[in-house]
Amino acid sequence: MNMLKSGDYKYLIVRKTARSIRHSVFSLIVGLIDEYGLHKLFTVNKTDMSIRCATGSELITSGLDDVNKLKSIFGINRIWAEEASEISYDDFIQLDLRMRGESPVGHQMTLTLNPISELHWIKKTFFDIGYEDSFVLQTTYKDNQFIDESYKRRLEELKDQDYQFYRIYTLGEWGSLGNLVFRNWEKADLSGRNDFDNIFYGLDWGFADDPFAFVKVNYDRKRKEIYILDQRYASGLHNRDVAEMIKPICGNDAVICDSAEPKSISELREYGVKAKGAKKGQGSVEHGIRWLQGHKIYIDESCTDVIKEFSGYKWREDKDGNVIPKPIDFNNHSIDALRYALESEMTNKGSWGWKMNA
Repeated sequence: MNMLKSGDYKYLIVRKTARSIRHSVFSLIVGLIDEYGLHKLFTVNKTDMSIRCATGSELITSGLDDVNKLKSIFGINRIWAEEASEISYDDFIQLDLRMRGESPVGHQMTLTLNPISELHWIKKTFFDIGYEDSFVLQTTYKDNQFIDESYKRRLEELKDQDYQFYRIYTLGEWGSLGNLVFRNWEKADLSGRNDFDNIFYGLDWGFADDPFAFVKVNYDRKRKEIYILDQRYASGLHNRDVAEMIKPICGNDAVICDSAEPKSISELREYGVKAKGAKKGQGSVEHGIRWLQGHKIYIDESCTDVIKEFSGYKWREDKDGNVIPKPIDFNNHSIDALRYALESEMTNKGSWGWKMNA
C-alpha cells in the first residue's frame, strides 16, 4: 500500500500583485510560525516569499503581475487565490494551467473573497452556472473565532448604516454596490512616469483587525490631478515594523498621520520617520471628500488595496434606500490616508480649519 508523504504537497498562494501578498498572506503565515515557535520545522525565504517545511512540502507566494515567475513554477497541486475578486477570468485560467500533470495528492484550487458584485465572473462561473468538481463554502464573521468583539460590533452596525454593505460584508451574500462616493478615478500604469515632483505621504493607523494604510501621492495643482503611486497595507504590525516598511519610500519627507494616536506618531519619530499628526477637525471628512471629488484621480494598477477601497466606498442609505450624504466608515483606510496626505492642500490659503469662504 503506497503511503502519501507530506512532501508531496506544493502550494502556490497568489494575489493580484506581489507587493499586496507580501504584506498580507505571506506576512500572516510567517507571523504564525513565529507565534507558535515552529522555526525548526520551516525555512522561510523572505526574498522569494517562499517557505519550505522539514517534511519537504513547499509553499510559494506570487503576484499575478509577476508573469515570468508564475510561468516558471511547476508541480503545483494546491493553489489559494486570496482576494479573488481582484483577479480576472484570464488570471483564473492561467492558474488552472499551473495544475497539470500527475500528482499523488490530486489538485485543488481555493478562491477566497467577499461577494462584492453580482456581476462578477466568479458569481456567474461558480454560483450561477456551476463549475465542474467545485463546491461553494459560504461563511460569515460568526464562523471566525479570531475576530474580536469590537470588529463584530462594527460589522453588525452596518445593518443600520447600509443594508447592501451589511449583506456583503456581514452576511456574506452577493450584492451590488451603488451610490459610490468616488466616480472620478481610474486605474493606470504609472510605473514609467518620472515627472512627479510634488509628492505627499499619508498614513492611517490600524487597530485590532483593521489594517494600517500608507500612501504615496503626487498632486498636480494646475491640472487638478491626483496620482496615487504606491501603497502599503498590512495588519498586526508594531510601529517599528511600520517604520521599517515606509522609511525606504518616504525617506526624510514628512508623513501625515491620523492624529488619534500621538504615542504611535512619537514612536515613528524615534524610528527615524518624520511623522506629523493631521489637523483633522469638525467637518474634515466631508470637506476632504468634496475636495477629492473635484479632482481627477489616477491609481497605479499595483495599488490593489486602494483600488478595492475606491471601488466600494459609498454613501449611507436609510431603510428606504434613500442616500444620506455621509460615507460609510468601513474599508476606507487608504482613503483616510489620502486625505491626511493632502490635508494642507485642502485648506483655505494654507490655513487650517474646514470652513469654506462664502
